[in-house]
Formats: sequence, structure tokens, C-alpha cells
Amino acid sequence: MRTATPPNPNTRPPRFKLPPGACDTHLHVYGPFDRYPLSPDRHYDPDTHCTLDDYLKVHKTLGLERAVIVTGSGNGTNNQITLDALARMKGSFKALALLGDNVSDAELNRLKAGGFTGFRIKSSGRGYTLLKDTQRMVERARDFGWHVEFMVQSMQEAIATTPFLSSLKVPYVFDHVAHAEPDQHKHDSKEFSELLAILKNEEHAWLNLYSFYQLSKTGAPDYADMAGVIQAIIAVRPDHIIWGSNWPHASISVPTPNDGDLVDFLLAAAPDEKTRNKILSDNPATLYGWTT
Repeated sequence: MRTATPPNPNTRPPRFKLPPGACDTHLHVYGPFDRYPLSPDRHYDPDTHCTLDDYLKVHKTLGLERAVIVTGSGNGTNNQITLDALARMKGSFKALALLGDNVSDAELNRLKAGGFTGFRIKSSGRGYTLLKDTQRMVERARDFGWHVEFMVQSMQEAIATTPFLSSLKVPYVFDHVAHAEPDQHKHDSKEFSELLAILKNEEHAWLNLYSFYQLSKTGAPDYADMAGVIQAIIAVRPDHIIWGSNWPHASISVPTPNDGDLVDFLLAAAPDEKTRNKILSDNPATLYGWTT
């Protein structure tokens, strides 16, 4: 089994001051492993420096005030590590769950009470809620005000799945920038045009910018080939775009990024301060349910 590389220990502060309520909308925490054993069905072994305490050092350096923990696949559908982190952070953090088919109503209510605001889904595989089971899970949590985050494998998949996701009548988030490719806005791409139309016209559609660094070919520190395509995405629906770090960057095949670079990327992708503040603060507050 592959052992993940550790997160970058030398996070540098961003070149700009983040707005009040700035939020990292996608991260995972792991360990200590003697307290939070890993799932036997995991695909990799996380590094030992991926605890909440490790992340909070990054969080402080970046100047963030809020965050959203997504229960990591290495923890399986045991959301206890995330529940404990939420309790410790006293409302400044929210979370997304990984849910198994056999999750009880009591457990769903416990997650809701603990600060979870939705759950993550994927189209195929094993380990947590699949697309085909999403309708039933949404109905079970209908009164919670939850949303779903869709683990997108390709832009084609995002487009093809939109009719189903829209039928759920809850907010849905395309992760991984819906796999927008570098400079795709320059290539008269039919798929990219369809994605922009979805973001513009579908009431419940959102997009998370995290993992743009995995798609970049020019790489760190600027990820310059992703700036234009993300500018185009932001332009059509600036009030439904969010940013996340994807810390600790455990399952990637590119060099581990410096999280300061990932924040500073917004200076190019969202050069207008008002728009940048929407992405970092206002939009997450709306989607995840912070009222102040």
C-alpha cells in the first residue's frame, strides 16, 4: 500500500490579507492513528503529520477563520474523527460526511447536530455513497438542509450527471474544478461551454476550485495555465464558486504544493477583490450555513 507524502511543513503567508470569515472548504484530517484507526479498505496510508493540530498551523498561517473538513477515504465511513474536530472548533468548522448504505437515522441526526452540512458522493467504486443511492440518502436527510459534493472524474461526467443532480433539488458541488483543463477556455471547447451554461443556469449548481494545482501543467508556484480557465468559470457564476486547499494533498501524483501558493493563485484567477471575498467568505457562509 502506498504511503502518502507529508504535507508541506513550510506554509508561507499569502501576499494579501484574507477577508473576515475566509474559509478553506475542503480538507481532510487523519490520526492520531491509535485514537482514530484507519479503514482496512483504504487506498493509501496517510502521513502521520495530518492531524487537526497539524492543519491548524496551516490555517493560522494562511489567515483563515473557517474551514470544512471532509471525512477522508482513509477513515472510511467512520465520521468520528470529524465530529470530534467540529466539537473542538466550536462552530468555526463545518463538515461533509462519508456515508455507508447502512447508516442509521440516529447517526444521521448525530452528524447533523455535530455540524455536518452534507455528504460526499461518487459515481462508482466502493466505500461510500454512490450516485445511484444518492436520491434515497437525500430524502432521508431532506429536513437537514444538506447539500452533496460530487467527486467528479471528468468534465464529461459532470455534464452527464447534471440532470440527475438537479433533480435532487438540493445544492450540489462539482469538486476538482469539474476537471477543467489548462487554457480550455481558449480552445472553443464544447464541453467547457456546456459546463459554463450549467453553472450559469442551474439553480443548485456550485463548483469548488480545489485541486486546480493537480490539473496544471506549468505547475508551482503560479499554476499560471489554470488562471484563465478559472477566470472564465468565476465570471459566469461568482456567487456559486468556492475555494479549498485539499490539505494534506495526500493522494496526488504532483509535488506537494505550498498552501500559500494555492491562496495566492486567487490574485490571478479572481483579481477583483470583491469577487475574491465572495469566493473566500460570502459563498462558503451561504453554502455551509454560517449566519454571521
